[in-house]
Amino acid sequence: MTEYLDLSVVEPMTDSLTFSQELDLPPTQEPFSDVAATSPATSYEGSTNAHPPLWRPTEPQFTKAIAQYYGVSRKSVQQWFQKVKDACPWFTEADLKLPDERYTPLCIELMGGYRTSGLPFEAWKAQLWEQNPDLVEAYQASQSSNQAANEPMSSAITVRESNQPLPVQEIQPLNLTVVDSTQRLAEAISSLNSTLQQFVSNDQTLEDALKQNATQKGSRLGTELAIAEIGSMMQASEAARVELAKKLGLVSNPTEPPQQQSA
Repeated sequence: MTEYLDLSVVEPMTDSLTFSQELDLPPTQEPFSDVAATSPATSYEGSTNAHPPLWRPTEPQFTKAIAQYYGVSRKSVQQWFQKVKDACPWFTEADLKLPDERYTPLCIELMGGYRTSGLPFEAWKAQLWEQNPDLVEAYQASQSSNQAANEPMSSAITVRESNQPLPVQEIQPLNLTVVDSTQRLAEAISSLNSTLQQFVSNDQTLEDALKQNATQKGSRLGTELAIAEIGSMMQASEAARVELAKKLGLVSNPTEPPQQQSA
């Protein structure tokens, strides 16, 4: 929003010579961080004590230039800026101050209007609101719509009696037949016990048969080993007897057949 306010009511009377000198002042553009001390502030910032006329520059200005023009401290200029923001809430900060810390011509004119008005802040603010009813109305309407948008929506619930009967589905009776299987279960358990006993008996019989078979195999193997051992002993005894008879000369050694001479 860049609409200018009508400050003619609070604007002091200036002659053409003074106004022309005001426009010819070269703006001093220095960073906000520079330290500069000028004359001290007045008892309250809106008072008039031999101050210069209202400054309406055509270009944005730094704090130092504004302080030098009005002969006040930089802190006073910063306080004026806060008062302008409070008095004119329909302006955004971008309308009043640039990113490089320079104040816009609109903001400088508003701060100068407050400085030259000689009024306390609340009286000066009320005067601005009376002079700009359109801006005030638009601002208040915007605030009301924002507040309505932020309020939670409430819904009313009305309880009304219903005369319509609720349909209830008919439920068919359930017929159940319970079968007593206690006797059949006892018979099955008895049969299972008999089967287990028979299985144990068969297992015992099989174990006895295997033991008897192993015993019989062991006996036969022992007999065969004894017979083989006796036969070996008899052969050794016969060989020893023949050898002994040979040594005693009771048995002659067989003569080898004569070899044939080759022709």
